[in-house]
Amino acid sequence: MGEKTAVRTREKWVDDVKVIACILVVLGHFFQSMTKANILPENDLYQWFNTTIYYFHVPLFFICSGYLYQKYSNVNSVSSWCKNVSKKALALGVPYATFTTATWVLKKLFSSSVNDQIGGLSDTLFLHPTSPYWYLYALFFIFLVTPTFSSARAAAVGIIISLFAKLLILTGIGYEIYAVSTFLSNEIWFVLGMSICVFNVQPKGKKVLGMICGLLFIILSILVYTAEISGSVVSFAMGLLACVAVIMMAAGFEEKFGRGMEFIAKYTMPIFLMHTLFAAPLRSLLMKIGIESAVIHVMLGLGISFAGPIIAAWIMKKTKWLEFFLYPNKFIRKVS
Repeated sequence: MGEKTAVRTREKWVDDVKVIACILVVLGHFFQSMTKANILPENDLYQWFNTTIYYFHVPLFFICSGYLYQKYSNVNSVSSWCKNVSKKALALGVPYATFTTATWVLKKLFSSSVNDQIGGLSDTLFLHPTSPYWYLYALFFIFLVTPTFSSARAAAVGIIISLFAKLLILTGIGYEIYAVSTFLSNEIWFVLGMSICVFNVQPKGKKVLGMICGLLFIILSILVYTAEISGSVVSFAMGLLACVAVIMMAAGFEEKFGRGMEFIAKYTMPIFLMHTLFAAPLRSLLMKIGIESAVIHVMLGLGISFAGPIIAAWIMKKTKWLEFFLYPNKFIRKVS
């Protein structure tokens, strides 16, 4: 069997979680670039924020992907596996290759003013993906080896196996090959997302518990930072607590979120893919013309990080064939 026959409807809490994760990814990359360019100070507030969001913002994406994969797919045979892998290779591979190449070209063109240098194109595409596109790279390998669960027992086994995979990384095994290490590190988040679906976990109606978990996470994150506690076990535990908090609060407050969240939810993919492509050149341009005001850089930089990709996605949709580079499977369905 291939895709499940159930009609696919948008789950608002999933959309809201992806919006929150996307906003945090943009903020993380933006403030990293600001501090590396010496436009903003690298103070304790920045260090705490940057450390804290990396516990959970990308894991939230993996959880959402796992949930949707389990709910709308049925991959439990060779034929369904082949169909799923070919579909994911196209859906993830086209935007990955397109925007990784665009980022590589920009970094080569502005090599004197970018914060992070980059290696050769083939090395970047196949061996050492650049941020934030490593997520698509990792997600493909997860799809490559992860079947959907047929029962709660299978999900429980999947959690145990993915925890063992995480343990291998914690002990230093698997770091030599990036594709292996990124799979071992992130499979647990994907499987937890699948398990939310299998066990029919209902995050709605638990906003108070979510707020308690969120407050506990913030307090612990401050303690962990000030005590200079680090390590993969701590990072995983903190990430798990944060993900639980965000999911329950997003589901609990979904009726309170306005149209702004719904609007951004339509553009999480373009924003994720293109925010650095707009923010970095703008920062370089402002520096070249002598504008060093932190206020101007922050206002214009954050504005273009969201508005730029949204406008670009709108143009790509109107142009139709350009939309292929964002949503290749959607394009193929239209022309078939």
